[in-house]
Amino acid sequence: MIVRRGFKQPSSLHHERLREMPYGYFFDVITNGFGQMSSYAVQVPVADRWAIAAYIKALQGSRHTTVEALSSEEQRQLEELE
Repeated sequence: MIVRRGFKQPSSLHHERLREMPYGYFFDVITNGFGQMSSYAVQVPVADRWAIAAYIKALQGSRHTTVEALSSEEQRQLEELE
């Protein structure tokens, strides 16, 4: 929707440059804004900003891992879903 309103297309969080960024980078962007993105410090409590950063890192990891990288218990649980 933001692109339809004339804003620049945001970068994918799955680009290698962003996958290598630490949790604190995402916390800082949420807190202070970046580029055309405004700060969300007033709207989003500190604990929630850290939770969002952790969620971003989890999503990044989920797309860029292999089944072999999972523990045997996690592999077993995944097999049960199939």
